[in-house]
Amino acid sequence: MKKVLIEKYDKAYASEIIKKSKKIYRKLIEEADDIGNDNPMAYNEMFALVFVAPYIASEKNIPPETIQEMMRRSLYSVKWFFSLVNLNTERGKKANKKNILKYYKWYTEEKENLYPTSFKVDFEGEPYEGACYYRITRCPICAYTKKLGVDELMPLFCELDDVMISLQHGVLHRKETIAKGGDYCDFLILGDKE
Repeated sequence: MKKVLIEKYDKAYASEIIKKSKKIYRKLIEEADDIGNDNPMAYNEMFALVFVAPYIASEKNIPPETIQEMMRRSLYSVKWFFSLVNLNTERGKKANKKNILKYYKWYTEEKENLYPTSFKVDFEGEPYEGACYYRITRCPICAYTKKLGVDELMPLFCELDDVMISLQHGVLHRKETIAKGGDYCDFLILGDKE
């Protein structure tokens, strides 16, 4: 993150924003809706808020596209982690689906009563049997950024789903996102050799 800021501005400004961001990030986490400490998708929100913090710290003086570039480079810095999954293989597809099923099974009716603002996932509209497909119909990240008045970041963050999936040798086919006013974020994921 700091490298991007140094390239766009200078070292002093980058240091100042990063320093302010740390305090803001802690506050963002503390004030976010509770979606459960053991929530398998909590890291999604925590990761996104890392990039919301410098935007707020800059009082929106850093353009949203620069924040997106910070996130994109961060993803590439851990591409080795994503590349552990190869979506061109059966094993890779199962690993990908396992993560979303883990959350789907975790978010029981009881958990929904406890954490009513957490992610809501379904499989409606699955194009064919066994497809790596799901929809997110409620996104606490979108809701929180809207509450914070920084929801202009969300469409740019959602675009980076393509990057994460490409690092897993996959391609994301998507019709809509909540961030762009849709009713859901759909994920149809295929291997990039399919």
